[in-house]
Formats: sequence, structure tokens, C-alpha cells
Amino acid sequence: MKEEQIIETARKLFRKFGFKKVSMDEIAREAGVTKRTIYSYFSSKEDLLKYFVVEEIKNMKDIIEDIESTNEDFFDKVNQGIFKLIKYRKESDFLNIMTKEAEILKNPIVVQSLKMIDEQIQNYIREKLIIAKEKEYIFYEDLEITTFLIYKMYIALILEWDDTQKRKLDEQKIANIVSKILKNGLRKDV
Repeated sequence: MKEEQIIETARKLFRKFGFKKVSMDEIAREAGVTKRTIYSYFSSKEDLLKYFVVEEIKNMKDIIEDIESTNEDFFDKVNQGIFKLIKYRKESDFLNIMTKEAEILKNPIVVQSLKMIDEQIQNYIREKLIIAKEKEYIFYEDLEITTFLIYKMYIALILEWDDTQKRKLDEQKIANIVSKILKNGLRKDV
């Protein structure tokens, strides 16, 4: 119960003010607990941040696992995955605030936490590419380059498209375009 109070209070404060500006004293005061109580659950503010990072990774994996449990074609699953992850990332206040804080303040703790999310996403893409190649859905010559390109397309569309382009694309249109590029560029019989 107290741990849940601490987590929800920290989430609210991090969303409102960012990681750097929030102190453990503020979290304790807002949660109605002592700092000692917080430290009985989390060793530091960074440990609290890590909790949220792990939670974000789990949420993204859950989205993909739900899609993978369907009987749809491989590329339809890719399309749905891209769509839902872009939508999730756009709507995730926590990720948006942490990304901005990492860019503006160059906070090394936040930067490292986002790097951990990025590594998990790339590892996941890599695993899925290996499985898809084994099942002969796709062909690629270099796993690392293919993983990197897919990941960078995803990140660029999430973080940079709306800021750099005058026209807005909805998540489904983005997913359709990326899926089409992947399908036509990775098809084994091409």
C-alpha cells in the first residue's frame, strides 16, 4: 500500500516537474510518508526512475506480445506493432517528459535510463528478426544493420516527424508506410 503510494506520487511529480527537479523530500511529503519509508522500498531517486523504466519496457513488451498471440500474417503483426507502439510512445507522458529532459538538460541518469529502454527495444527487434528469418518470412544480410535501421525508423517517426514536417501523419498511416517498406525490402523472394 505505501509502496504503491510512493510510486504513484513519484510518477505524478516526475510527470509534472521532471526527474531532476523532484527531490525525495517532496515525494515523501506528497505521499504522506517519511523519507525512511521511501528508502525501505527504493534505495535512491535513481532506483525509483529505474522502476518506471522497467515498467515502460514491460508495457511495450505487453503490447507486442498481445499482437503476437494473434493468428495474423507476420507483416500484419509488424504493422499493428508499429502502430500501437508509436501510439503508446506518443501518449506516454513519462517517456515524453524523460526524453525532453534528456535532450534539454543532458541529465546523465535520465539519458542512461532512456538508453536502457532503447537497448531493450533493439534487442527485441533483433530477436524478432532472427525468428522471422528462421521461419523464412524475411531475408537480411546483416542482422545488426537491419535492427539498427528498423529501430531508427521507429525512433525518427516517434520523436522527429511532427517536429520537422509541416504535415502530420497519423499512427496508422506511419505503420502502413513502414510495414510496406519492410515487406517489400525484406521479402525473401525479391
